[in-house]
Amino acid sequence: MKILWYVSSHGWGHAARQRELIRIYRLKYPDTHIVVASDVPRWFWDGSEINSFKEGSKSPIVMEKDGDIDLQATRLHFQNFTIKSSEYLKVEVAKQSNFSPDLVISDIDPLPIKAAGINDIPALGISNFTWDWIMKEMLPDMKNEAALIADMYNHGTYLRLPLGPDHSPFNSTIDIPLLRGGPPGDLKKVKKLLPKGKICLVALREIPPGVLLSVPEEFCAVSSLPEPAHPVCYNITPAELSKTGATFADLVAACDLVVTKPGYGIVSQVLAMGKKAVFFTGRKFPEEKFLLHPLFNRSGTALIGTNSAVSTSTAISEVMEKPSPPSAQCNGSDAIISWMQASGGKTTLGFQI
Repeated sequence: MKILWYVSSHGWGHAARQRELIRIYRLKYPDTHIVVASDVPRWFWDGSEINSFKEGSKSPIVMEKDGDIDLQATRLHFQNFTIKSSEYLKVEVAKQSNFSPDLVISDIDPLPIKAAGINDIPALGISNFTWDWIMKEMLPDMKNEAALIADMYNHGTYLRLPLGPDHSPFNSTIDIPLLRGGPPGDLKKVKKLLPKGKICLVALREIPPGVLLSVPEEFCAVSSLPEPAHPVCYNITPAELSKTGATFADLVAACDLVVTKPGYGIVSQVLAMGKKAVFFTGRKFPEEKFLLHPLFNRSGTALIGTNSAVSTSTAISEVMEKPSPPSAQCNGSDAIISWMQASGGKTTLGFQI
């Protein structure tokens, strides 16, 4: 089977869970030809055994600034997207026609879904939310533009993940169990890379504005970015991890505590591994409240709001005194892969641009 796999570049959590799905799918079906279409950096996909890599689809939402939403920039970008949507759609239709996939997957940009409908190719959306819902939440005066996005999704099947709203613009919807945002993790793979002492994994590309990141004396803060971004952190680059056959999930498994923001990938990892964690909250993303839901009253977990006077170091110390949280089941990949196999041989109705 040939799969054209679109992955949103709006945060690496989307890419992390899709990369994990690709890994699991490859183990079961090694002969599948997989092309990833994404604007997430190429190095992120090293080791995933994809066949090739292409530019991603145009997204209706602009990339966040300083880890949060810029509503003015989001509005302008969304207006421009809807104005140029027909032009963008033709590009996606041509891209799919050139590759002739048996299945199109999108997490969760809408153009690939409609392009697949036009090309009579089965399409699956895999996500915990859709961009039409996000836009209606953030920009309620742009309901007509959001409806245009919703119509694009209507040409596929939604494999809806938990930690999101009860909403679906797709032609059909299947509820899927929690999907782990990365492999189970093996602390032995990264033990030699880590400094001595307790490890606080800082899973952040940027520190929230106004936050002074600090850790207790007995801790060493560790990050994993292409270039060091946090002065307090000992940085292990993705390339260094790859050389030892390790992944970011192995760092999660090896750490004593994670400091991060609520995104689907890292929340699912923390839940699946039963990790203690400190989450920075208060961003304008509408889905944040759903991501935080399983973290409320969870042992070994602290939520620090944007106006909180609690320091990171104090929060870490308080969390470490709490009992370790239980591990959660994350078996969504089995259901998704079954649907992929079932969908690969089906056809959809044709549409005209």
